[in-house]
Amino acid sequence: MRNKLLYLIFVLPFFMSSCNEWLNVEPEDEISEEKLFSTGTGFRHALNGVYFTMESRNLYGKHLTWGIVDALGQVYNYGKAAGVNEMQFGADEYAWDYYAFKPVLSSIWTEAYNVVANCNNIIQQIEHADPEIFSWKEKEKAMIWGEALALRAFIQFDMLRLFAPAPSTNPGDRKFIPYVNTYPSYISNPKTVNECLELIAKDLIDAKQLLWKFDTAKSFSRSDNFEIAGSGETMFLIRRGFHLNYWATTALLARVYLYAQKEEEALKQAEEVMTFAAQKGAFALADRFYYGDRKCYSDVIFGLHVIDLLDYNKEINTMENKKNAKYLSILEVEKNYFGKDLTTSKGDNGTIMTSNDYRFKYWIEDMDNEHSYYRFMKYDASTSGATAGVIEVSEHIVPFIRMSEVYYIAAEILCKRGAEGLTKAKSYLSYIKGQRGLKKTDVTVQEITNAQSDEFMDLLINDMRREWIGEGQTYFLYKRLNKNIPKENGGFVVASENVFVVPLPDVETNL
Repeated sequence: MRNKLLYLIFVLPFFMSSCNEWLNVEPEDEISEEKLFSTGTGFRHALNGVYFTMESRNLYGKHLTWGIVDALGQVYNYGKAAGVNEMQFGADEYAWDYYAFKPVLSSIWTEAYNVVANCNNIIQQIEHADPEIFSWKEKEKAMIWGEALALRAFIQFDMLRLFAPAPSTNPGDRKFIPYVNTYPSYISNPKTVNECLELIAKDLIDAKQLLWKFDTAKSFSRSDNFEIAGSGETMFLIRRGFHLNYWATTALLARVYLYAQKEEEALKQAEEVMTFAAQKGAFALADRFYYGDRKCYSDVIFGLHVIDLLDYNKEINTMENKKNAKYLSILEVEKNYFGKDLTTSKGDNGTIMTSNDYRFKYWIEDMDNEHSYYRFMKYDASTSGATAGVIEVSEHIVPFIRMSEVYYIAAEILCKRGAEGLTKAKSYLSYIKGQRGLKKTDVTVQEITNAQSDEFMDLLINDMRREWIGEGQTYFLYKRLNKNIPKENGGFVVASENVFVVPLPDVETNL
């Protein structure tokens, strides 16, 4: 885990800014800032502060992952949930002005751009910093600089995916959100979708150049990524899975290029990660639930350590007893997710649904044996006490970028490139399913063999939905493809700009 003390002693500029001044986060005490950035330790504190702020419930601790964004993607059934008005009656219904939903959207915007401002401050300060102030000299300076650039791109890419149309809908020259890359910045200058994507890609390319020397030398084994022990100054340099490292930046660039409909560029980035993973045995998809790894984090390339994650989850899920439990339920598991791979067996209380798929075994619980409510379990406390270190990571990590997504990106692009490309794409999807516990005899695995390009894409989307439950990617998947979103009872949310473009909050439009 990153050192929590670092977060507490770093005075973040955004704590001093008002909601109506989201771009103006200049600290009140310029002397304190000058001192902060006079040492390598100060830069570390500043970067750790950025990650810490991303943990908030309005950002990636909840709403930009398993909260509002998944509600927009029609992931949940709220029939048994507690305290989810902003998700159930707001995001799920695309009711942008709903009283409990609208202020959350404003908070997401404000907090996101405050984080961007702090990234920009680090970038501005570190560019001219003397490498000698850092313990690891030029290497450490480049690492911090690269992460700040990549984080600036990561957060603003998510703002673009929320508040602007996807390129697949041809948004043209309309301008939606700014891309803020200066500090301090007092004026909001909206840009087109393509302009934002070009700036995002540029930041990620520049970040890769800075992160190259530090991260390519690492093996990125499971322990190196999240679990390896350390103390003192070395704590900042290890557990690179909790940082937006080189390989995460490369995978993110593949995600951005795919969204931008630049498939050749996306495939190139995906294949770079795949080659490294194959050579080093990195980011392996594996079942380690026995050891307490509920999140299957061994294949997570970048995830956030959210200190209060279990507390956020308890706000919605209360499991004192099964009869009176309150919980998020996964929407129509049998129809929309695992249906073809489910089998039935008889239990004491009726028919039980089972599957070889680890994602069903470990992330889904049938609460009534009538298959009406399946509890979402990915963010529960681990039930196994086998390995304390594994449980510690699993209970607090929110996955952002998985190795499985890299395979998905490559498969989606290759399946449209004739017989040879389709064959390779099938091998990638079959590999993911196999590593998630499915057998060659399972229905969706067998379907891959004879699937044509369009049929294969349906199988791919189905597996993405299984993989990304609770990780905030389902909504963006349907938005990118401009496809109708499956809803309960066999219905659909029809793809439209009203569904796929969140209106800008008043905090922005009133500037």
